[in-house]
Amino acid sequence: MKKILIFIVVYCVPGSGYLQATEPDSPVEVTFEVNLSNYTDDLFHVSVIVNGLTNENNIYNLPATVPGTYAILDFGRFVKTFRAYDRDGNELSVKHISTNQWKIDDAENLVNLLYDIEDTYDADISENVIDPMSGTGIDSAFVVLNTFGVLGYFEGLQSNPVKLKLDYRSDWTVGTAMQLGDDGYYFAATYDRLADSPFLIGNLTNANTKVNDIDVDVYLYSSDTSVTAGKVMKMADEVLQAAGEFMGYSPTDHYDFLFCFMSREDYQRNNLQSAGALEHFNSSLFVFPSTGRFSNHMRDDMAHEFMHILTPLNLHSNIIEPYNFEVPTASEHIWLYEGVTEWEAHILQLRAGLITPKEYLKNISQELNVNDHFDQEISLTEMSKEVYSDEGRQQFFNFYNRGAVTAAMLDIRLLELSNGKRGLREVLLDLLNKYGKNKPFPEDEFFNILFNTTYPEIEDFIDDYIKGDKPLPYVEYMEKLGYRYIPERVSEDNRPVLGINLGINDKNQLIVADASDGLQKEGIMKNDVLLKVLGEDINMTNARQILGQLMSMQVGDSVAIVVERDGKQTNIIATLKQRMDKHIFEDMGKLTEDQKSLRETWMKNL
Repeated sequence: MKKILIFIVVYCVPGSGYLQATEPDSPVEVTFEVNLSNYTDDLFHVSVIVNGLTNENNIYNLPATVPGTYAILDFGRFVKTFRAYDRDGNELSVKHISTNQWKIDDAENLVNLLYDIEDTYDADISENVIDPMSGTGIDSAFVVLNTFGVLGYFEGLQSNPVKLKLDYRSDWTVGTAMQLGDDGYYFAATYDRLADSPFLIGNLTNANTKVNDIDVDVYLYSSDTSVTAGKVMKMADEVLQAAGEFMGYSPTDHYDFLFCFMSREDYQRNNLQSAGALEHFNSSLFVFPSTGRFSNHMRDDMAHEFMHILTPLNLHSNIIEPYNFEVPTASEHIWLYEGVTEWEAHILQLRAGLITPKEYLKNISQELNVNDHFDQEISLTEMSKEVYSDEGRQQFFNFYNRGAVTAAMLDIRLLELSNGKRGLREVLLDLLNKYGKNKPFPEDEFFNILFNTTYPEIEDFIDDYIKGDKPLPYVEYMEKLGYRYIPERVSEDNRPVLGINLGINDKNQLIVADASDGLQKEGIMKNDVLLKVLGEDINMTNARQILGQLMSMQVGDSVAIVVERDGKQTNIIATLKQRMDKHIFEDMGKLTEDQKSLRETWMKNL
């Protein structure tokens, strides 16, 4: 069946004339127009043109949370003005009924909402701080527009189609996965699809490649003009090709990487304390301070975000779509969405020959080292369910460590049980064939689906290591591949260590996630807020640079540290320690035939 929806755009300001409405029984039409041409006031000027509302649609919602962030965002906090008008330019009564909701009286006569909303980058907030890749930013050289941070939906119309028009400087370039129509409007089949489509607008460079049948573009803004989209593509192309080999098919026909690299001065001016990327079905948005160079971590991050095409953007539970933007609702399967995706980002590089087995094992060692500093008595499903709580937020980063190692062990177990015929990759591809973008699996049935799709023994694995908090069997499982485990030894790296692991609190401050016994004796405590190191103020944007200075010092040297504890500052003199390597895996050398066979299978896509 072919269905044609005809949109009539009605722009309204007080006192102006109006186009005639469509027939009363026609579909409700919602069109957004956003003015970005005046960046000096730091506001998004939004016009929402509507036709055919009923009083059942009288509440306008901005998101409290959005997919992939696992955080309370409350974008309604940033609205500065909010007005509603009928077709004759008369103002309708509006009541702000909650942080993110506005109730419009006489909604049947509403034709236009006008509101101004502040960008999040330099907003004066101290709670539920929004990460830059999840927020919005307006600058003289660029605009970061996560659509969900500016545009909302009417109650009951989340699944209706919408249109969007952006007014911006004529010399700017637009980076987005949305397709621009001949009428100058972007179209989305639902609000969920609109919210899943970020924009980067400004003085951008562009580069492209082909991955399987996927057209992949990089759009990049950088304060350092020597950093270009072409350089990013050159650095990442081989890992994207490896991702294509791992997937084995094309879940989408196009994908955009959007990069915003701000100067450190702009980062500090905008009060940004974190960096990273947020995935979307056809794109991902990266926001980082500019360093003028790229590391393997950036390539790993691109692989991770690209592999999100599989989970959760195709394989996901019915909690995710349609998404509940109003009430944060946790899924117990974040281990699948984040942990498995992180495993994919590294194993695909091993199987493509981009990294050696030694490099891959070193990555597992690093993940286990980080895992040591998190709560070992909380399961992955509990971590998932508690993701919106303060405790859950503190544990979230461990999905990329313990979650990834759990996926690695599950892969080995599946390969063993199937006699080398079917690992975690193949199981995921089978599930993707059964479910997909528009067919979610039932949230509470996935574990049954997983072990019924595989082997009865996988139920034990799930109960022990995903639902349960038993220590992961990496010693036993890695031995099956012919790798020996060494718990700890003196490192060949003679650079000293401070003996501290950092985390982030809900104010985006650096905190002590864990500290060595020696450092605790010197006065550092868990959850201390780190204020100064070596006499310099320290935050997310300069931590790597400041802590990097310690690498040129010697074991036994003293380091002045200032922390905040219970609202009071404390001065501490810490001593640099000898570096120790932990969780080491080494090739056993002489392997059994079973070890040889399993390792050979493990190192390739089946």
